[in-house]
Amino acid sequence: MAKVQCPKCKHTFEGSALKGAAAATAGAALGAYVGAGFGIAGGPLGAIAGTVPGAVVGGATAYLTSNKFYQCNNCGKYFVL
Repeated sequence: MAKVQCPKCKHTFEGSALKGAAAATAGAALGAYVGAGFGIAGGPLGAIAGTVPGAVVGGATAYLTSNKFYQCNNCGKYFVL
């Protein structure tokens, strides 16, 4: 765990690693939902639904960006590191 300091009130707290997994799950679900609405051309073999690629891209994007956002336990301010 990393120590994080709030830029507003200078309160120091532990950064949580569990939000990455939660964000990845939510991002994958959203990506699958959006991806289900369109197809991806597959050349001479046909096409596939965008559900799985949407879930992979959504989950990866959400996981990689979730560890950048924090909320201070003391003042409630959201900030990006």
